[in-house]
Amino acid sequence: MVKFYPSLSHDLQTWALAQPIFFISSAPLTGSHVNLSPKGLPSTTFTIFSPTSCGYIDATGSGAETISHLYENRRATIMFCSFSASPRILRLFCTGRVVEWDRPEFDALLSKMGKRRIDGARAVLVFDIFKVQTSCGYGVPKISSSPQGDEGRAFEDRETLGHWASVKVERNEIAAYQVMNNACSLDGLPGLKSARRDGGEVLAVGDVMAGGRRVWGQKGALGVGLAIGMAVVLLAQYSTSFLGWAFLPE
Repeated sequence: MVKFYPSLSHDLQTWALAQPIFFISSAPLTGSHVNLSPKGLPSTTFTIFSPTSCGYIDATGSGAETISHLYENRRATIMFCSFSASPRILRLFCTGRVVEWDRPEFDALLSKMGKRRIDGARAVLVFDIFKVQTSCGYGVPKISSSPQGDEGRAFEDRETLGHWASVKVERNEIAAYQVMNNACSLDGLPGLKSARRDGGEVLAVGDVMAGGRRVWGQKGALGVGLAIGMAVVLLAQYSTSFLGWAFLPE
């Protein structure tokens, strides 16, 4: 099912570039929005420089969410999925940077990617891959085998996901699978509560520990807060001393 790799193998590189579409997601450190964008034609816009590096040509669009998020925190996830008979999902967990069209490196990157300057291209987004994940893709529909598909639809559901789940239920293995795979996120955030309980976790304790990790993860903000607090205390002490000296009796 789910497998992790430190880099992108040659087979996965070939498979990714053969897909008709990929997606990129990013988010700010604070705020309400998480961005997810579809991108077409990986074979002509996407380049894999090495097993741990890739990039794509970013066309001018109606927003600049990915660019803004990369400038702020560099985090991004790129996803490919199969719509053919053989299911697969491929995720590339990355840190990225933006090379805008007016920077000297832009043309050099286009040349390295084997591309000419493209009208309307605003940047090349370059990514360092720190983790690769593959999973089954059973829940992704496939392109219909008939010209029109069922009821004129171009896509049809796979039967594999329901069959897989039915087998797990029949074997009484679904709860154990959830404990192993659904109790927390890749970053260690608490996940499915029933899986956490079945795994023996005390939810209140787990939530407190997760809160502590979340606060510690914002240690930069904590440092700024402490610095401001110390500055306020020092200023108050200085003000008190100055006022006391100013109003001493002559």
